[in-house]
Amino acid sequence: MKTLIPFILLLIVAPVFGADEINAQSATPAFTPALNFSFIERIAVQEGGRKKLFQTLAHEAIEELIGRPIFGGNPSLKDKTSGTDLGAIELYLSIWQFPEYWTSKPLVLVSYRPLRVAIGLNPDEKHFSIQELAHNTRLQELIKSAIALRHAEKDKDLTDLQKESEIIEQRLDIFSSIMSADRLLAILPHPKRADGKWLSMRGYQENRIDPNAQPYYTTEQFEAVNAEFDAMLEAYRERKPEAFVKTSRELQESLRALSPNVYPAASALELEIQYNHNRPFGWAWMFYFPAALFGLIALRYRGRANYIIAMALFACGLALHVYGFTLRCMIAGRPPVSNMYESVVWVGFGAVMFGLIFELRYRARYFMICGASAGFACLVLVDQMPVIMGNVNAPGFESQIKPLVPVLRDNFWLTIHVLTITLSYSAFMLAWFLGHVTLFSHLFRPSKKAEHHELHNFVYYAMQIGVLLLACGTILGGVWAYYSWGRFWGWDPKETWAFITLMCYLFVLHGRLAGWWGNFGLSVGAVVCFQAVIMAWYGVNFVLGNGLHTYGTGAGGEGYVESAVAVDVVFTIAAIVRNGAFKAPTPFGEPQIPQPGR
Repeated sequence: MKTLIPFILLLIVAPVFGADEINAQSATPAFTPALNFSFIERIAVQEGGRKKLFQTLAHEAIEELIGRPIFGGNPSLKDKTSGTDLGAIELYLSIWQFPEYWTSKPLVLVSYRPLRVAIGLNPDEKHFSIQELAHNTRLQELIKSAIALRHAEKDKDLTDLQKESEIIEQRLDIFSSIMSADRLLAILPHPKRADGKWLSMRGYQENRIDPNAQPYYTTEQFEAVNAEFDAMLEAYRERKPEAFVKTSRELQESLRALSPNVYPAASALELEIQYNHNRPFGWAWMFYFPAALFGLIALRYRGRANYIIAMALFACGLALHVYGFTLRCMIAGRPPVSNMYESVVWVGFGAVMFGLIFELRYRARYFMICGASAGFACLVLVDQMPVIMGNVNAPGFESQIKPLVPVLRDNFWLTIHVLTITLSYSAFMLAWFLGHVTLFSHLFRPSKKAEHHELHNFVYYAMQIGVLLLACGTILGGVWAYYSWGRFWGWDPKETWAFITLMCYLFVLHGRLAGWWGNFGLSVGAVVCFQAVIMAWYGVNFVLGNGLHTYGTGAGGEGYVESAVAVDVVFTIAAIVRNGAFKAPTPFGEPQIPQPGR
């Protein structure tokens, strides 16, 4: 981690470019006529241990720098001088080629209002220039104090202001990396090895100077590609649409021809183009939400038309969910097992699938409504969390596709364990939503005993599935731990809370069968026990901050989680009080399975 002022002044006064290049790139950029980026965006880049599209790299960098739009989509910024809306690739190239122009523009997102107030910025603005931030001594002091605590391994002592100042420093690093793209943009593939290191244009030139370095390509090969690279950038700076298309296409073809066996296949790159452009997860929740609404209408008014509309919307959301998962798995080359973002998307998918299976079995509408609600809740959470937190790279919630760390690669037991245990979360989430519907019915429709009995049965079915999957997933986790760490069980916080969660649900089910409480108690347990799932799923990773399973320590969000839990507790207590006041005990007998096709 760097200190702020010397680093930014270095960027402004003496970038990595030579003196002639600084003069050539200091002019005011033009944004008309429009350019076609369809070829340059398909150039492959090695970054963060993965080969990705230049489109992906530009979107991720600009999104982190300026923030994510409220409803997703590609990040964009309106240049106040020209009045032009700039997309991610346009803005990336403009910063790269005209860095001095952008140092004075309000570009860097400072989303945390208390930080804006604390360092003397305008609290009503959210974007500020590099120059404003570079010369802000209060910001520098916060960053220095955060660095000192990090070095002293006192991460938990960091204040919110210090954490937010670190995020601003990361954004300034992003600006630096874009300015230094000549040195950092690794587009030259390794000549032979698929896992070999790619080089940037300037990096390749420096590599050739090293007498101990083995040149990747002949001088003629490199000079030809380098000439196309320079011609493309010149066509961009001079705003020549035809020349830009021609040179970017030639550069793309030449880079592939250098190492066709190492360069990603065109079909693989097109999959990533589809994923970036279509945003399937962002669209899926927009179908789940109306599906749940029409499901409620179909529950109230039993007409066939309302039910068909609800199921059609439900199916569209599920299709987009599956489409997104398929693309993501094909791009990453692995199942979704790496971070909180992927697990939330997967858990939502599992809840939707369980809801669909039960709905097709019983035609009860409740399963479809709760499944759609679970899918909506999960997908809108991961879609809007970066906007709420003001940080697209909040630890654990990064939507970027990244390679797994070595211990997690090519591990069959890890994949089976994670997918199984997170599917148990899906079943418990479905039971949690069904439990809320049941308690709501007890709270506002206390005389509907037949309805209550049916709902209690539905909660029971979902909980059974969850307990079975959680038990299997916990055992499989021990098998994975044995292969990875040489021991089956070590009372790691994640293991401990998985065991606690399993015991909580087993206790509720056993108490129901033993007659300690009735069906109403079972539904209360479905709601209350989900707090153990939240602790095992979120708390271990983001709050406890220790153990072998943590990946998001310090990401924040505890206030939102605690508030949601508090509201849930109040609602549950209200339902319990209402049920006790109405004197409507539920019999302790075995749940009666309703007839399908009702």
